[in-house]
Amino acid sequence: MEAAKKDVVQRAEQRMDYFLQQMKTRPQLTGIWTYWFHWYRVRRADWQTRLWLEQLRDWKREIRALEKAGTLNQNIARAERIRKNVDAVQDGMAVISQELDETNTLARQREWRIRFPTPHETMRRWISLVRRRYRQLHYWIDLILEELPRPWKSFVYVIYYAYTSPGAERHLEAHLEGECQRNEKVQDTVKRLANKLLRLWVASPTLTPEGKTKPGYAVPLLQSEMARAPYEGRKISGQSMWQWGVQWESAVNYDVKDHRVVKAEPRFQTKKTVTLRLELFDFDYAQLRKYNEYEVPALWWQLSDVALLTRLGLRAERGE
Repeated sequence: MEAAKKDVVQRAEQRMDYFLQQMKTRPQLTGIWTYWFHWYRVRRADWQTRLWLEQLRDWKREIRALEKAGTLNQNIARAERIRKNVDAVQDGMAVISQELDETNTLARQREWRIRFPTPHETMRRWISLVRRRYRQLHYWIDLILEELPRPWKSFVYVIYYAYTSPGAERHLEAHLEGECQRNEKVQDTVKRLANKLLRLWVASPTLTPEGKTKPGYAVPLLQSEMARAPYEGRKISGQSMWQWGVQWESAVNYDVKDHRVVKAEPRFQTKKTVTLRLELFDFDYAQLRKYNEYEVPALWWQLSDVALLTRLGLRAERGE
């Protein structure tokens, strides 16, 4: 069945090329060539989406078989190949969706009617059928991506403050440690969120064991520049120096005081939750001034900012 669908798609693409050529060589019949070009474009989209649906179901069965055998995490190369195939399907869906938009607009303007395939009397009704298939495609894509082991990347977002002068020194460092998927768009989002969460957490008041409320460490740790893209930088003012940014594939080493951040190897896993750890370390006294950790959904960066702040018990900054 898959081979037969591929043949129909390939044939439709050949006919599209033919009618494009006819528009150039016989422009007096451009109206006819345009109709048939778009007819075959919709036919290709129809059968291409059917092909993707069959492939997605096959990949899902393959993943389920590996899960039942308990060998999914041992078949990382195959899992990655399936992931790349799914990514290619998603890219193709975006392209076809745009093409169908163009054809649908033209079909409405010219009131194109069709005799085949039945029972669609107009090209727009045919396009509508293809679009409805997108719901099924998204359903199977979501199922696959939920079960595939993903390459996870550890990170530490760091805000560092140092004040040095003869006879007086101050060194503070705040960390947000977590994990995210190895993906450029995800990492850009995570860097922004980690910056925001850590700044709010640093500034939030703390409760002492005696029940007293102490102010946060907005002064001296935070600077207004930290809230702006690219969310990393350095600032020097007199004897004070601030640095902020993300360190990928790293984790906080809680046992070694003078080398806090260590390299962490990426892992392929399926996860339901991850842990976000926040700490403020005082180097002058070699002790933690603040510490919290939170279990959040594995895809925590997909939560709305409000939902994420609520889970961490933080309040948004004014103007956000």
